[in-house]
Amino acid sequence: MRKAYFDGTHRTRHPDQTWEAIRPLLAAYGITRVADVTGLDDLGIPVTMAVRPLARTLSVAQGKGATPAAARVSGAMEAIEAWHGERAVPSAEVRAPADGLGLPYPVTALESHPGSLVTGRTVLDWITARSALDGEPVLVPAACVQLGREAHDRWRLHLPSASTNGLASGNTRAEAVAHALAELIERDTISALTGGRGRGRLIDPNSIEEAHCAALIGRLRAAGVWLELWHLPNRFEVPVVSCYLWREDQPALLVSGSGAHLDPHVALSRAITEAAQSRLTQITGSREDIHPAAYRPAVHRRPQPAAGTGTGWAEVVAQHTAGFATDDGEAEHLAARIKAVTGYSPLVVDLTHGPHRRREFAVVKVLAPTLRYDARHVIPRPAQEATA
Repeated sequence: MRKAYFDGTHRTRHPDQTWEAIRPLLAAYGITRVADVTGLDDLGIPVTMAVRPLARTLSVAQGKGATPAAARVSGAMEAIEAWHGERAVPSAEVRAPADGLGLPYPVTALESHPGSLVTGRTVLDWITARSALDGEPVLVPAACVQLGREAHDRWRLHLPSASTNGLASGNTRAEAVAHALAELIERDTISALTGGRGRGRLIDPNSIEEAHCAALIGRLRAAGVWLELWHLPNRFEVPVVSCYLWREDQPALLVSGSGAHLDPHVALSRAITEAAQSRLTQITGSREDIHPAAYRPAVHRRPQPAAGTGTGWAEVVAQHTAGFATDDGEAEHLAARIKAVTGYSPLVVDLTHGPHRRREFAVVKVLAPTLRYDARHVIPRPAQEATA
């Protein structure tokens, strides 16, 4: 479907239209409120929280966007995504070890906990996914998709592991798949920063002239925020940007955000708005997984600036020229890039299937064998990439 909305993102419908479609459905997904919490901070970047008291994972989802309408939809859809990851995973079709199933990928290449004991001989429950490139059915472990923990009366290994990485929604299935694939590439890229291994290119904020992103940076500067932006080159040749914010009112905390998209301006916008969302998550204290260190008193000392001068944003933009008028074209391109780099096609599990099928939206979980995922909440600052 052709894209129709381009303010800080690419969508096939305006956020107001999406909101009108999903608003009557919120109660069905256990969402009791979608609150605008932008005013609890003074940055002015729209952030919302969607509350789901009976969640099997986090009971509060966060949303952000270029406008209050976009942030409202973002928060609500994140909560709806989690509901589907908890309650709409297809029933297992096969219970068997991976060896003998004829899988086109090694089961050990899927996301798992550090030190996982999974092997090709581990007995697992399997559900059907489909290749993001040709639609061919492929079995994947249900444990890689099923979110949440429930009480049970038998001992079992939670192997492999599931996370919200690659869990995404959209106005269409292709839009949801494109969003999931971009997130998988983003998380793989920032995972390379762990342990100081990753490299990036510092961006000069003053060189950013695109109206939407320049306005976001202007809000941060007006609020006296210390700001650092990085372009993160990666093996997929997809624009990935990280953003770091600090201010004296949260001296113990350097918040971060990241974004990936074929349009570098969208990647930049997502990184900035996610960092602003991280600040408000700490301010509201509404997440069960916030580390206590975030609230400890600290010396009012801003982070040391990165060495070297920032790269002009126009130079970064010139490196990335791929763009698509439709969500189908974008999803196919991203899937093909992942296949070209890893040798494995991304695998899509449709969570709006059968009794959960909706005409208003789609939710998918995409698995990409061999891609990295570090579940840390803080994105390490990269080392400066050597210049030519």
